[in-house]
Amino acid sequence: MNQTEDVAPVELPESSDRTSRYHFDSSPAQPETAESEEVRRRKKTLHEKFVKKLGRPDSIAEIKRRRPAEAEEAEGEGDEDEEEEEAPKKGKKGVASKKGQLTPMEKQYLEIKRQHLDTIIVFQVGYKFQFYGEDARVASKTLGLMCITGKMRYDNHPSEAHLTRFASASFPIARLPVHVKRLVQAGLKVGIVRQLETAALKAAGNNRNAPFVRKLTDVYTKGTYVDDLEGLQGPTPDGGAVGTGYLLCLTEANAKGSGNDEKVRIGIVAVQPATGSIIYDEFDDGFMRNEIETRLLHIAPCEYLIVGDLSSATDKMIKHLSGSKSNVFGEQARVERVERSKTMAAEAYSHITTFYADKLRTETDGNSAAKSAKLDQIHDLSSLVTICLSAMITHLTEYGLQHIFSLTANFEPFSARTHMLLNGNTLTSLEIYKNGTDYTEKGSLFWALDRTRTRFGKRLLRVWVGRPLLDMGLLETRLAAVAELKDAAHEPHVTRLTDLLGKTIRSDLEKILVRIYYGKAGRPELLGFLQSFHTIGQEFAHVKEPADAGFTSALLNDAVAQLPSVGTLLLEYLERISADAARADDKYSFFLEPAESEEITDCKMGIIAVEAELDALRPSLASTLGKKKIDFTTVSGIEYLVEVENAPAYTKRIPASWAKISATKKASRFHPPAVLKLLREREQHKEALAAACDAAFLALQAEIAAHYAPVRAAVHALATLDALLGLAAVAQQPGYVRPTFTTGPELALRGVRHPMAEQLAAGAYVPNDVTLGKAGAPHALLVTGPNMGGKSSFVRAVALAGIMAQCGSYVPADEARLGLLDAVYTRMGAQDNMLRGESTFMVEVGETAEILRGATERSLVILDELGRGTSTHDGVAIAEAVLRELVARGAKTLFITHYQDLARVAGGVEGLRNVHMRFVERGEEVSFLYEVGEGVAHRSYGLNVARLAGVPRPVLDVAAVKSAELEASVGRRKVGNLARFVHSLLDDKSESDTEAALERVVLGIEQL
Repeated sequence: MNQTEDVAPVELPESSDRTSRYHFDSSPAQPETAESEEVRRRKKTLHEKFVKKLGRPDSIAEIKRRRPAEAEEAEGEGDEDEEEEEAPKKGKKGVASKKGQLTPMEKQYLEIKRQHLDTIIVFQVGYKFQFYGEDARVASKTLGLMCITGKMRYDNHPSEAHLTRFASASFPIARLPVHVKRLVQAGLKVGIVRQLETAALKAAGNNRNAPFVRKLTDVYTKGTYVDDLEGLQGPTPDGGAVGTGYLLCLTEANAKGSGNDEKVRIGIVAVQPATGSIIYDEFDDGFMRNEIETRLLHIAPCEYLIVGDLSSATDKMIKHLSGSKSNVFGEQARVERVERSKTMAAEAYSHITTFYADKLRTETDGNSAAKSAKLDQIHDLSSLVTICLSAMITHLTEYGLQHIFSLTANFEPFSARTHMLLNGNTLTSLEIYKNGTDYTEKGSLFWALDRTRTRFGKRLLRVWVGRPLLDMGLLETRLAAVAELKDAAHEPHVTRLTDLLGKTIRSDLEKILVRIYYGKAGRPELLGFLQSFHTIGQEFAHVKEPADAGFTSALLNDAVAQLPSVGTLLLEYLERISADAARADDKYSFFLEPAESEEITDCKMGIIAVEAELDALRPSLASTLGKKKIDFTTVSGIEYLVEVENAPAYTKRIPASWAKISATKKASRFHPPAVLKLLREREQHKEALAAACDAAFLALQAEIAAHYAPVRAAVHALATLDALLGLAAVAQQPGYVRPTFTTGPELALRGVRHPMAEQLAAGAYVPNDVTLGKAGAPHALLVTGPNMGGKSSFVRAVALAGIMAQCGSYVPADEARLGLLDAVYTRMGAQDNMLRGESTFMVEVGETAEILRGATERSLVILDELGRGTSTHDGVAIAEAVLRELVARGAKTLFITHYQDLARVAGGVEGLRNVHMRFVERGEEVSFLYEVGEGVAHRSYGLNVARLAGVPRPVLDVAAVKSAELEASVGRRKVGNLARFVHSLLDDKSESDTEAALERVVLGIEQL
């Protein structure tokens, strides 16, 4: 059978424009016809376009890379793209005129960007965030995002005239917190531009042909990023230090004097937005800038705001502490500068007066006396602090954080009479917060003492470690609390408190409270916050007054007594919300039905009404299809689909107005016009519901924030309990003893050990004894001994024991008796300061001068190798003069030296004694005993250290020869000097000063 004869002719559709344009015909045999010149020219043009677009090996890959950005922009800016496509269409001229034309969205972006050129703009487009231009390049480098090439500049520069679009990079909305945190961690200022209307509300409004409404809603820097509970206080990516999150504002009065006599007046205000802590101070500083260095090392700011010009020395100090990733903070700090006018003091006073007057006027609390006291507190601030406070309020207004300053109870002066101030040298030399090797926390005193269970407890302990107590009453109260917790560690009331802090409270309550105050808390964290206080209230419901807490210590009883009332206070807010919905971050079901606002209820009722109307459509839709009934179906998240079998009986009845959504081999799915209309209406109700739920959640946070003061007091009480429990855990370690404080200036430690070295050392740590300032004991020890013999470790152990004792901690010793120290001064190590133009010796004597200005009989002074930055004669002379001065003052001093000539000072100065680190010498081998013994070590055994360091043997041999020759030369010189002195003594027949002369002879013989 011939099939070709029986096949019915196929009715071909009418040729489309695309078919005729490309002259495509699938017939197997076509007679060849002569092509006109115009047809050939058109084919040639099409071929050239094809080669230009797809003729390179990577053409397809490039198009695929470009499509996501184009598709995403089209998805988020549908109306704008349509508007852009309506640009001139007349031939090639129209295309050329469009080349440099900006879309409405690009115009919107540029308008925002040009107002914030110092900010990385993160721009929401649909379901993604975009970077454009130079911001895209920076984001690509910092975040590892792909950057699509294009224009980098924002000023239509002629060099980019050939480019038609901005360079861009993008990421999904869900990744916003991660990427913003990484950008601000890199020291960048980041602005978030959000899309404030959705497609449904836009379509229902009267601006459907305009771009989506967008606004710069958030701006972040290192010091102002509070949208993450972890904050920026975790370890830095390069293993650096842990930051504190402080933003510090600094200004300076005109310097007076010059050179060593230069004096400046400095004012600072530091705020920690994540916790609400505010520190202020105004002080005089000398040419070495030790005072500002001390404050910066204590506060450890991650960001600086500098008001006006600074003197050269202060500016260099700021650069030194903030300018590199290898500084003591472990990361580079951000520095921003603002101008300072001549009348700024008056302007600042007026500004803060208006700011606080407005705040107090809006407060609901009617206590006028309290309001007046708050205003007086602000007016009493010094002029430079007022300037800093005004500048800080203005600065934080851009970030929406200025309200933190209305909490005047959070203001705290940096210096207080009840606390010892450890200066910058002491913080670094004794490794209080960071070790001196890689500037991380491990190996520091804070690391050795930190046994806290909560983040807010850890922050309070950090303050205690840096500010030892000077008030005997406060100190004994804290020590008594630690002792009670240590002794009752297994008692039920202590274990209940330990479990509460370690297991029940898993949130950073201090940070969440401040986020609630800002209106930035999340629903899950708010639930955790309220549940934590509810649990606390239940645990201590029986405590009606401090005596009910069950402790002997008043400090512990008072802390526990503040907790139950806050749990009761916050219970009403917990009863309004659904725990399951809060955990799931479900805004629509977050509030229980009785607690829902009227707006939420109206929106939900609107959605129910629309869904009822949709259900009522089913009979008419079934009738249209000739069915008895139909049910709506949901596929891939698309709701209210009408599914129709692919059978002629049904397909022929489908109206042309029905929109086909999807299909399979068996069925097709449609949205009828009536359904689409109701779905749009329902979407509008849903978006209005989302806005109503967000507004209600903000209102709830505002209600809780009204109780900020009592809740913060309860959080501080919990932090105090946590810090005390941590110190009690330290006290339970073997070999720790409670220090005993006396009224005298003594310092007596028996079996003292270095707290960090003991934990990190591989073997057992060798303890030592020291007694200073006691009757019959010296005020100062001159410490000698071989290199690596343990001199620095010994003196550091003594200083750290004193600091630990006055923090309220037990100390690693067999016995500890000491009078209150008013300061601990250190001068250790040898380094220059190129940034400040200071040599090694200049740094040495400058720091020593600061010590001499402040040291008293109640101070502990540690001096290591003073004078080695200059010639031997000058170094010995300066070291001896300083040592004599400190002994004369009665300051408790530990003076390390390798100068043998200083040993004779001990024989003629009352209150000074020679000690050395003991060792055993066996030929070339030197064994260190790490014990303190009486007398002088006459050799330093530097060659032994060089051998241990791996110096080549030939070099060691030459060094040994030269050392012996030099030692013999010096010995001969000493013998000659002694012989001449004895000869002159015998020639002098007078008996005056005979005893002193004989002592000198004996000392000279001992040195030989």
